[in-house]
Amino acid sequence: MSSSDNGSPYRWVIEGLLLLALISQTLTWLAPAPLLSPIIKDLKIHLGDAGLIISIIALCIAIFSIGGAVVMEKIGALRSLIIGLWLLAGGGVLSGYAPTFVLLLACRVAEGIGFGLMIAPPTTLVMQWFAESEWPYMNTLNAVAPFLGLTAAFAITGPVYVALGTSWRGALTVYGVFVGGVALLWTLLGRTHPSHARGAGHAAETGALSEVLAMREIRMIAVALFCGMWVFQLYSAFLPEFFETIRGMTLERSGALTALIPFTGIFAAAGAGVLTGAIGLRRPFTYPSQILFGLGCLGAVTFTGVGAIRISLILIGIGSSALLPTLFTLVMELPGMTPTKAGAGLGVVWAAGYGGAFLSPVVCGAIASKVGLAAVMQGSLVFALVAIAGFFMVPETGPGRASLAAATANPQVSQIHTD
Repeated sequence: MSSSDNGSPYRWVIEGLLLLALISQTLTWLAPAPLLSPIIKDLKIHLGDAGLIISIIALCIAIFSIGGAVVMEKIGALRSLIIGLWLLAGGGVLSGYAPTFVLLLACRVAEGIGFGLMIAPPTTLVMQWFAESEWPYMNTLNAVAPFLGLTAAFAITGPVYVALGTSWRGALTVYGVFVGGVALLWTLLGRTHPSHARGAGHAAETGALSEVLAMREIRMIAVALFCGMWVFQLYSAFLPEFFETIRGMTLERSGALTALIPFTGIFAAAGAGVLTGAIGLRRPFTYPSQILFGLGCLGAVTFTGVGAIRISLILIGIGSSALLPTLFTLVMELPGMTPTKAGAGLGVVWAAGYGGAFLSPVVCGAIASKVGLAAVMQGSLVFALVAIAGFFMVPETGPGRASLAAATANPQVSQIHTD
């Protein structure tokens, strides 16, 4: 493991810029979601084509998060992040001028490539600029930021669309300009920590990707995250449709219920990040959170009462979000990790995760047309069991593991201290 020994106040500028970058990712990704209806009418496309506008990003992230780790090895985390931001901004701005579906999809591919290039650098920069004791808290902030972008995408896109004369093109352009402003700030203010700059005794690390791919822990996390995000994306995509067609709810009611998941996620990610930092343990927030997630998913498609469904959706939000800050910190703390290796490791596991997120709606949507949506959503929970098992097999990495091991090995000593 590696961390900076410099408590430079400039690290807070870096963290502020990271929050803006992470908010920009989910804001840009999901901005078209509330605008699909006017996009469909304007471009004369089908609902399946409109869904591809959203899901193509996940495919690009899956591919280019690993590609981004390779790029980061060559040019460094800072440059990789800045290039990703400019691609994200450029794709967003040009989306507002795309006259056809094909050109709009090309713009979304550019955004997806930018998103993928941005996956690995935040972890590397946190490890460079912050002390190891600060990692859990910075990862908490960085885990909450995407939920803020997600909430903003659904909360303000409608008003922006109306304010611009019901122009979906104008709304997407506005978001692209916003991300361009974030990219400009990073270009002007972004810094690599002096102790990790080229020429400061740190040559470019090569082979980091191959090293992390050889790590059993990374492979287990990748499999678990693939399965977890398979289920999460399936439920995120089809729960509103399930509530409408099977439970007989209105569009407004189903949307309001499903919104409980990201809303709960904001508080769950923050709470889990603070707690894992306070107790110095990571495992209480890995496989147990996936158990809550699986139970919530089962309840959401099994219960018929609105109250029970609400509780189930809250469990989904807690289970899916409590893992995030812990996941970043856990990868950073694995034996032999350096900032570049940790970034590559996060690139690998998120590539697997977003691969599951892309495949899930496509595969399960096709199966659902033959056997029914309810059967597919219930059957997919087998993947949740695999996610639980995968995270259970990842060892504890937090600083509290030593005292936990001592207490387990010497229960009589612990009893003496409590008497």
